[in-house]
Amino acid sequence: MTKSVSHLGPDNDDQEHDGDVLAVRETVSVGERLKTTTCAWCGERIVYAGVGRPPKYCRDSHRKRASELRTAQRRAARPVDKGGQTTEPVREVVERTETVTRTTVRSGPAKMRLPENIYEWQHALTQLQNQVRNGHGLAGFYEVLVRDLEATAAVVRERQEHIAQRAAGLVPAPRPPRPQGSKKKRRKRR
Repeated sequence: MTKSVSHLGPDNDDQEHDGDVLAVRETVSVGERLKTTTCAWCGERIVYAGVGRPPKYCRDSHRKRASELRTAQRRAARPVDKGGQTTEPVREVVERTETVTRTTVRSGPAKMRLPENIYEWQHALTQLQNQVRNGHGLAGFYEVLVRDLEATAAVVRERQEHIAQRAAGLVPAPRPPRPQGSKKKRRKRR
């Protein structure tokens, strides 16, 4: 179940960006998931892992007994302690999850921050590509791009200095990996 609510007006409870609020949209998602049920034979609690068909019985022996009952009704009259079926109803525990997503649209300049992982970079580059295609302003992206290129150039300079120091003998070369296995096994391989 998803419900969308739109508000218009100056609801300035979110202070991340400057500008007036143009619209706020809230999406509420409610999901239900079976967590536990009871065995249809003995009434014991069964924890459902959430994968596949929910179990009806706690053991194979109880499933087989129920099958026998369907084919031989005479067994249904036995008491539970003699191998008969319980008369109590099956009880289930259901977990309800509600997720609220709030999107705030504001006018005015936005504060820029660098993407922190590959997915945020992919999203930012896709936005940049769309803005270039549509011919919109790119000043904010240019600032971020210049800052990132400068940081990348600093890392490259450090790496080049390290390589030059290694060539001059100031930094020891990395040790080669040690051979695997015992000496006896290495002799046998030769």
